[in-house]
Amino acid sequence: MKRFAIAALIVATTAVAYAAVGDRLAGSSLFNRFRASRRLPSLRSAEMPFRYPAHLWRQGVEGEVLLKVHITSAGSVDSVLLEQSSGSPELDSVALKGARELMYHPARQGEISVAVWAQLPVRFQRRFSDPAAEDGG
Repeated sequence: MKRFAIAALIVATTAVAYAAVGDRLAGSSLFNRFRASRRLPSLRSAEMPFRYPAHLWRQGVEGEVLLKVHITSAGSVDSVLLEQSSGSPELDSVALKGARELMYHPARQGEISVAVWAQLPVRFQRRFSDPAAEDGG
């Protein structure tokens, strides 16, 4: 049950992170290259390769890693750079390794697939925060 909850949490958190990628790209010059007949890359699968280390989970270690990934015109990730550390070298390592395993539908300009760089936030969080609990109600 715990493993399922952990996996579900990571998938859900990462899905939110992918939505945030679109928000971050919206203000960038990269986004301006993709209009009308252009399409940004999208994930091929909802399955995420980021595995929260069980011993870090038990210790309550959390963090967000910000990566810069190069998505090829074929949709694979061929380069991953650490933009911002989570503060935990082990979480950073898991994020870097997992990002290399992601597969995308490539970005397109008209009918042509193109390679792009994108930011990818990966959050390792034990549970979602409950705004009602934070407000005391």
